[in-house]
Amino acid sequence: MTFSRRKALTGYLFVGPWLLIGLAMLIYPFVFSLALSFSELKNMDFSHMRFVAFQNYKRAFVTDIEFLPLFWDTVSNTLVDLPMIMITSLLLAIMVSRDIKGQGFFRSIFFLPVLLGTGFVMNQLLGSGVNDSGMEVARGILMPQIVQDYLGAQVSEVIAGFFGRITLVLWKSGVQIIMTLAGIQGISVSLYEAARVDGATEWEMFWKITLPMITPVMLLTTVYTIIASTVEDSKVVNYIVNTAFKGDSVKFEYAAAMGWIYFLFILLLIGIVFAAMKPFVNRVAEAG
Repeated sequence: MTFSRRKALTGYLFVGPWLLIGLAMLIYPFVFSLALSFSELKNMDFSHMRFVAFQNYKRAFVTDIEFLPLFWDTVSNTLVDLPMIMITSLLLAIMVSRDIKGQGFFRSIFFLPVLLGTGFVMNQLLGSGVNDSGMEVARGILMPQIVQDYLGAQVSEVIAGFFGRITLVLWKSGVQIIMTLAGIQGISVSLYEAARVDGATEWEMFWKITLPMITPVMLLTTVYTIIASTVEDSKVVNYIVNTAFKGDSVKFEYAAAMGWIYFLFILLLIGIVFAAMKPFVNRVAEAG
């Protein structure tokens, strides 16, 4: 057995128990939700589901005036945020991987949003409207009122939107920075030493050594970013949950159909990422 096969077998042994337990717990609700999306419930009785084919899916695309705008808003935000988060996390991971003073402090600062962005603390902050007021404070610091008056309302809104997007990207890049940093630190120092002996510049070492060697980690962080961006604080997810569990007219079957539409979009996006990055990952695996 080759070394790469032994490494793969070790990985399967570690994730095997989680996969078996996860599949055992998810297969039934997975299949049931699919069947529910093609059905209609009578008096909320799950034992009497009437097959209605694609009526729930047709309602999502044709009848419902709220789902498609929310869906497109999430799709556009994901497609914009994904490359920005990946590039930002890569650049910041390279910066904090250097031998500089206060290295541990900077790593903690970049990971701090992850700690603050989860759990009871952030829920209380968001409930108090700190998110909106914080954006206004950032706008006031980066764009004083005199600058806003000079630029005009339209230009100020564009620039404020850009600053808001950058703030959001930095806030969501904590985990990706740590994962990318771990990948960079896993690269053998002898590769860089040999490249320096041959006269390679920092720019050449980045493209020839760093980026190719961390491609598997980049694939992992990309998939993580897609899932996090499409699930956390997603308007369309909140709409699906509200349709299924809140309001006067609860529609489990329609919520299931919208959930499957959203799931297929995420699956398609991850599939495109895998197809695009697979050749580079295989090249690194063969070299290893």
